Amino acid sequence: MDLRERELSPILVEGVEKRREQLVGISRFIWENPEVGYKEYKACEILVSTLEENGFNITRKACGMDTAFIAQLRSTRQGPCIALLAEYDSLGDQGHACGHNLFSVAAVGSALALAEVLERIGGAVMVLGAPAEEGVVPDAGGKITMVEQGVFDNVDVAMMCHAEGRTIIERELVAATVLECTFTGKAAHAGGSPQEGINALNAGALTIMNINAYRQHLPPRVVINPVIQESSRIQNTIPERCVLSMSVRASDRNTLHNVLERIGNCIQASALATGCTVETSLRNKIYEDLLPNHHLGLAFKEALDCLGVSSIQREAANYSWDVGNVSHVCPTLAPYIKIGPESLVGHTNEFREASNSPDGYEGMIVGAKAMALTGLRYLTDITLREKVQTEFKAIRA
Repeated sequence: MDLRERELSPILVEGVEKRREQLVGISRFIWENPEVGYKEYKACEILVSTLEENGFNITRKACGMDTAFIAQLRSTRQGPCIALLAEYDSLGDQGHACGHNLFSVAAVGSALALAEVLERIGGAVMVLGAPAEEGVVPDAGGKITMVEQGVFDNVDVAMMCHAEGRTIIERELVAATVLECTFTGKAAHAGGSPQEGINALNAGALTIMNINAYRQHLPPRVVINPVIQESSRIQNTIPERCVLSMSVRASDRNTLHNVLERIGNCIQASALATGCTVETSLRNKIYEDLLPNHHLGLAFKEALDCLGVSSIQREAANYSWDVGNVSHVCPTLAPYIKIGPESLVGHTNEFREASNSPDGYEGMIVGAKAMALTGLRYLTDITLREKVQTEFKAIRA
């Protein structure tokens, strides 16, 4: 740690701490007003207003998305650009059972602290508000739209946090998407003239059986979870329609594409066997596997140590996250921060309540401070910058 970093680190920690009450209030407001993807109007506005009041230049409706934003603050001195990512959508009826109310605010708190010292160290800080991370709405993945439209082209590193029952710095996540298929058959009386019908429900059930036969040969970390979303409820009529939806996860994007091709064969075989027609589509964008940058992770570990927070450095998990797409275009830090007991499971009522608890808000503050300290380290330490960028180029090679 050089002299500037030793001098400025306490300012950053205090910069977050003095805003604790304000940040908790914003987070609680978002928790009390859960909004699904692409409709996070209240959450977006309160975050944008807070940043605008503190001198950030705001682009609303970024990348053509009503609830996306770009907030920028640039020093008069040249230097790297750090992007802090915020997601603030809920799970619908389950509310904020993923903790997005916490770590969208952590990104803002970190940015406000860095803003206080930016002119002294140079560079730029951005907060990117990206809607619709959860796959509960069609075409989810706001960060992917930002990647596709070049928002990260001039970003040196991206950082954000997620809620968990443990603090895990580098989590290797899988690639994923949601595949849907609709079988169309022909209705007929199930007793009087079944021979005149074409059973779409049989095609859906057969697809699940075909996928089950494929499971023995699945590559490691591949998970396929099909459900029948729609079919007939009339027991004496041959079902003429069946809609199947399935989440598909794989260790990386290339494996995911291969698995999707095999699932496509399972679907076509079912259509052929039953005489149905079938249409398939991807309900969501493809979330790519997350490639955590180890040198950024080590810097974040030092920040947590300074804050007295224990952590796990690295592990693999079968979750998916659209920040994975970001990690393929710039070095990315995406740690999970403890907000409750280790037994905490995401997308549950218990997780939702933890996202509005003293432990939850403490985790939010920890994330904001640790990201600010890591950002400071990156902006002031040329050796770290070289290691981070060299590692990123090697991963992409």
